[in-house]
Amino acid sequence: MLVLLGRRRSPAAFAASVVAVSLGAAVLTACAGDPEPASAPRGPADLVLSASQLPSGYSSAPLSVADLVAGNQAAFDASRSTRVTPEYCRPTSDAALNGALTADNSAVLAARDGATGTLVEVVTTVSRDIDADRLTTTGRCSRTTTEITTGHLAGSRVLTVYTELPSPDVAGGVLPGEQMLVTRSDVTTTLPDGGVRRQVGFAGYAVLDRPASGPVTVQLTVSGMPTRASNPPTAPVEPIDPASFSALFDTAVERVTAP
Repeated sequence: MLVLLGRRRSPAAFAASVVAVSLGAAVLTACAGDPEPASAPRGPADLVLSASQLPSGYSSAPLSVADLVAGNQAAFDASRSTRVTPEYCRPTSDAALNGALTADNSAVLAARDGATGTLVEVVTTVSRDIDADRLTTTGRCSRTTTEITTGHLAGSRVLTVYTELPSPDVAGGVLPGEQMLVTRSDVTTTLPDGGVRRQVGFAGYAVLDRPASGPVTVQLTVSGMPTRASNPPTAPVEPIDPASFSALFDTAVERVTAP
């Protein structure tokens, strides 16, 4: 899964209008008394969470859009040789979105809690395929197995169990064409020597289209630290409790949907 610093909101644009009215031979000129503020469209940098909105224990970490894209691409390249069961549950949305992200159309916020995990938020004008996300994380794809066939982890088996969580309630409801999906993932990796690692993660995706922002995708992921390999395995630590993640994703969505 996929997602830095708080951004300064775009200044409002102000304009004064002068109206000329002709009545026969007379010309009357009227000037607007007080300029009316016109809100400038909010871009991705204005819509990411601010550092002050990070959950307790998390602090901002440096991450550029280019670095995010490069890191994701390396992971996607490595995953091409894996075997996913069921095969039709192989994820596609992350790779498709990653290739379209640039510094011009996206903004990223990253944060870390050294003891528990990593948070990444991406806001972009590129649309994410949430239908594909839903297909590969729910129903018959809510439980998948991935076999690693190359690299130092070759022979490992990764069991991922997805649980769909409630989506945020937004003012006015979800508009036509908008979508949201929130999931929890419980990952169990069995290494060739029999050792087992466990990890918990959360992901929230929203495709929104509001007058003040235009079409944007908001994605927020919080990934927990994997446990040390052991047999029997140890219980993983949640990087954030489910209620706090839901509240944080709600806040991320509100930054777009608020007038």
